[in-house]
Amino acid sequence: MKAKSLKLLLCTCSIFTIIALVGCTANESTKGIEDSEVASTTKTSADDENIATNVFPKDEVIDVKITIDEEDFQSMLDNASAEEMMTASVNYNGVQLDNVGIRTKGNLSLRSVVSMEDSERYSFKLSFDEYISSQTFFGISKINLNNSYSDASYMREYLAYELAEEMGLPTPGYSFVNIYINDELWGFYLAVQQIDDQYLQSNFGNSYGALYKADMSGSGNDLAWIDDNIESYSGLLQKSELSNDDILVDMINELNNGSDYEKYLDVEEALKFIALNVLTNNSDSYLGGNKHNYYLYEDDGVFSILPWDYNMAFGGMGSMGSSSLLIDEPTQGNLVDRPLVAKLLAVDEYKEMYHDILQQATEGYLLSSTFSERVEELSTMISTYVEKDPTAFNTFDEYQNSVTELVTINDTQVSSIDQQLAGTIASSGDGSGSGGGMGMGGGRNRGMGEGRGEFDIPAMAGVNEQTSPTALDTQGASSIPTQGAPSAPADGNTPSQGEQGFPADIPEDMPAYFEAGGFPGGGMGGERPEGMGGGFGGFGERSNQPQGSVKEAITAGIALVIMLLSGMFITFYKRKKL
Repeated sequence: MKAKSLKLLLCTCSIFTIIALVGCTANESTKGIEDSEVASTTKTSADDENIATNVFPKDEVIDVKITIDEEDFQSMLDNASAEEMMTASVNYNGVQLDNVGIRTKGNLSLRSVVSMEDSERYSFKLSFDEYISSQTFFGISKINLNNSYSDASYMREYLAYELAEEMGLPTPGYSFVNIYINDELWGFYLAVQQIDDQYLQSNFGNSYGALYKADMSGSGNDLAWIDDNIESYSGLLQKSELSNDDILVDMINELNNGSDYEKYLDVEEALKFIALNVLTNNSDSYLGGNKHNYYLYEDDGVFSILPWDYNMAFGGMGSMGSSSLLIDEPTQGNLVDRPLVAKLLAVDEYKEMYHDILQQATEGYLLSSTFSERVEELSTMISTYVEKDPTAFNTFDEYQNSVTELVTINDTQVSSIDQQLAGTIASSGDGSGSGGGMGMGGGRNRGMGEGRGEFDIPAMAGVNEQTSPTALDTQGASSIPTQGAPSAPADGNTPSQGEQGFPADIPEDMPAYFEAGGFPGGGMGGERPEGMGGGFGGFGERSNQPQGSVKEAITAGIALVIMLLSGMFITFYKRKKL
């Protein structure tokens, strides 16, 4: 009896010992999680500070010096449409990075420059992690160098992103840069960060949610309900390794057929997104015929709408800040065909919030005196660089005229919005949208100076104001710190016109080209989508998602089972007497 009691005591002690060990393991895992989160936050904060100071400073023009083999560079220019990646070294504002990928980029802007006989002013993409998967520039793996196509003022995109920041919208980094290639001044450009994991980490505190990009060549980019099959929404391209397609379909279903919009959508952010495009009269957006230039990011089941690509803002599509733009019916085409606008503005509370957002902007950043002063400040900062730009699309006189016109466009737009908010003129119509006021208009420099005759683009001729605009630059993204996780290289290829398909109303002499890339990554048909480096679909390990806790729990569980079985064996095994 005494021996049996000792055995039971031994078994009990063993069980309590295992429980204690499991508790210690859990505590260590929790501590590891907390330490990982602190380290991630600290690193993100440090990267953000470096990015603001060294990568995208707002109070100066920085130099980007690219060194590339002369033959490779000439081949890239001669075959610009291929968007072939080449190897280069880059000195970015004094920071040297070697083995960097560089290629031409763009859609309409790229093809238009290809058609010019006397210009090779292409936009470029720098891919820091193209050949060294762990290499980034303060967490950024790709930067776009935009050529200010169709913007003689050089300011549209800069001002639109600055307004977006002022409104509290998630915004990529951006700054003016002077580009040198092989020690020769190439041109004055705008650098823009891709939507990458550094951007997501900075704005959302994580980078592991599902990311989708609106694509004008597919269906569903208008966010209208089709059915519950994710494949029906080909215009919402998955750009992340993680796919929360069920939640995406649920969000679209709720937006169209339900009323609890806040369950799946950051409504305030969506209203700001709509307002941004209205305030800048940007028809090259969700509001326009192409229904593109935005991302959807899912964070804990709730989607945020991320603004993207604003080189056609402030009437760049030819609307000239038209007073015909209706703030409560700002779509090109029927309002009902843009459920994000139609459904949200049908709720009185949301419409009031939306009107408040508009008013804050027209009485703040876009107020005539404030806006003109800001434009003058930027003009003072960049004029010398514009005047010396050896590859400029426009003359310096045209630049000066377009800066003046930019202020006039804003004044006209703000006056119309203020009157609509006050109720002195109509803010909505019969549901058919704002029509021609959001149209494409004429040539490349519409509303921004006449432009040099030799750069007038025949493909733009004869396109009326109702024509849906062609695709503009689309960009992918990626980022990982210099010491970050690896990623697979992007091929940089672009599908042919026949592979992609085009809107029926685009003239034959103005084909709409679509970039297939986007973000690199696994989960995307095997290819690393353009620009997403090593994290999602190429994005590296999620820095703020600790690893190892599951493995530790399994190990502890197995040990517990073994000890329990051992205790039972000791307790109940009958030894034979000798």
